[in-house]
Amino acid sequence: MVPRLGKSDSVEKIYFCPLDTQMRSLGKDMNKYPDWEKLEIVYDYNKVINLHKPSELIVVIDDAGAGETGKHLEDLGYKVIGGKPITDKLEEDRQFATDLMKRVMDVPESVSFQNWQRAMEFVKTNEPETRLVFKPNDHEVPKEYTYVAKDVADMVDALHKFKAEWKWKEDFQIQKFIKGTEVDFNAYFNGKDYLTNSMMIYFENKPFMSGDIGPATGGAIAVQFAKPLEGIFADILNKLKPMLVKEKYKGQLAVNCIVSDEDKKPYFLEFCGRFGYPSLPLDITLLEKNGHTVDELFTALAEGEMRDLFPTDKIGVTVTVFFPPAPNPHKIEEADGEPMSWDLKWDRYFFPYFIKYDKEMVLTGDSSWVAQVTCVDNTLDGATSMLYDTYMPTLKLKNQMFRNDLGSDAKKRIQKLREVKLI
Repeated sequence: MVPRLGKSDSVEKIYFCPLDTQMRSLGKDMNKYPDWEKLEIVYDYNKVINLHKPSELIVVIDDAGAGETGKHLEDLGYKVIGGKPITDKLEEDRQFATDLMKRVMDVPESVSFQNWQRAMEFVKTNEPETRLVFKPNDHEVPKEYTYVAKDVADMVDALHKFKAEWKWKEDFQIQKFIKGTEVDFNAYFNGKDYLTNSMMIYFENKPFMSGDIGPATGGAIAVQFAKPLEGIFADILNKLKPMLVKEKYKGQLAVNCIVSDEDKKPYFLEFCGRFGYPSLPLDITLLEKNGHTVDELFTALAEGEMRDLFPTDKIGVTVTVFFPPAPNPHKIEEADGEPMSWDLKWDRYFFPYFIKYDKEMVLTGDSSWVAQVTCVDNTLDGATSMLYDTYMPTLKLKNQMFRNDLGSDAKKRIQKLREVKLI
């Protein structure tokens, strides 16, 4: 977001406050890089708050876990995007979210546990061939611990393995597996209503390697397009509107679901009450392809404006670039100081993550997830081809790793949902 906001005449300063204060090198000296001059890294947001009146700031909270902070700042009169206790609870408390969505849409059978032994005993009560899904309730648990088992024996083995490695609160769900088409739908809410044409239909593949092999990541490849708010997915979002109005929420709300092959109905899986990654770079690229900016989006959300910002005749794609050893949730010493660059002709399609400035843009080593590359075109094939053939070859990064099958699975999912008239 920083270089884009930096180009806006209406933005005087960009303060970035990392939630993880151990990431002391994140963004270091990036204000010496072109278009990043307005950036200032801070570790205590109160220093910024004390410098500015509420009318001078827009506060953007782009992660879960800071909802109380967002509410506190809003109570002080600041304009806050994201960051509400209710959206934290929707994402972090799976049982709460499941119970809520039972009143809105179909939900797979699921049970929460705070004890490994009881979870294993429950799993063993199922028929041997039953497929089950393990989902941690704690949002801090890495994505690779969300597990879809082949059968009961496989799930029992996985639970034994997870128990031996577990460092988090013992709180998780066991859910019945539904065979079908996974899809995410989301929209931007301005405190009163969803922005016009802001409903995104989103297809993500989390496994690290092509062909959906390997451990899960936050999202290795993804495809997305905007639609008017109509149809069954819009109906579900509209049923959640009174809750969002009551909580004065401004930001993005996403519902992840699976459309059953058997009865063709969408079944709720989980919430994301914040910006999504890797969906946010896709949102930004779609915005810009339509002649708008992320600054306009933030202003519309903060001020409660009704804006039509996204194109409904384009499709966006993205690939996540990793640095080895990957995927790795821990600090990667080998990556620290590694230079990364690309052809600036395509600058708007590259989104770096864990970077700092040391005579040039370099990696911090805080994560194996180092960048996203996006593309928007009239067709899925066109966007995919342009990304792989034009943008990716210009990326200069030693030992870069990324999937080479972008679009193939999404194309099948889009076709299946169109056949049952859900999109």
